[in-house]
Amino acid sequence: MKFNNTLIASTILSSLLMSAGAAAIDETESLRQRSQDKPSFTSLSLDLSGKSGNSDKEDFSFGIYHSERSNEHFGFVMASRDYAKSNDVKSEDSSFLHARYNYYFSTNEAFEVFAQSNTDDFKSLESRNLIGVAYRKEFSDKNTAGLGIFQEQEEYKVNGQTLEFDQTRLSLYWVTTVPLNNGAELSNTLYYQPDISKFSDFRAYNRLSIKSKLTESLSLKFGLLVEHDSQPVLDVKKTDIKYQAGFSYEF
Repeated sequence: MKFNNTLIASTILSSLLMSAGAAAIDETESLRQRSQDKPSFTSLSLDLSGKSGNSDKEDFSFGIYHSERSNEHFGFVMASRDYAKSNDVKSEDSSFLHARYNYYFSTNEAFEVFAQSNTDDFKSLESRNLIGVAYRKEFSDKNTAGLGIFQEQEEYKVNGQTLEFDQTRLSLYWVTTVPLNNGAELSNTLYYQPDISKFSDFRAYNRLSIKSKLTESLSLKFGLLVEHDSQPVLDVKKTDIKYQAGFSYEF
């Protein structure tokens, strides 16, 4: 499979983003649905918000996605960076890097190999690195499911001490997209990732997003992400809810 210079540049930029901080599962699947039949595809997204006066607040989120398709081969790389500060106190500092290769052995079935790395300063997560494989079934161009397994290594810094975890998890995902009027679409992506040695230890992610085209390349997007960790390492809430609004540019 040939990857052009755009993919190489995207990978380098992704690495630079990773050196800055950390994140969580993003909308890789909804982007993938729009890109996997195109020889080359790139998407950039930017979310900004701020407030000053009685309270000062700033939020920043940036994402980049690039994919390549050649016959039965498909691959993509994606990175994101999130930062938030309120009254000079940092409330979020995270980034996310994901790379995936697919070999289509039939029209709508594929074997996947993937790797991911992320960190999250707010959760004391120094690093989370994983590698895995999966089977993917595309029931239609708007409805897809997958089943995989991955090996994960985590490192936390808590009160000056380093905590390390090495675990194997299943990964089940389902993504569906519903076209709306005037070029808009509604997408939902669900992940469920239990520890194979203890199914009560699981993570779940659900992202609901709406994208509306402003031009052929520029879109306005809204997203709601719910993350649940049944057994968090720190004494924090098990469920996080995050919502965003911003723009994406695809070419």
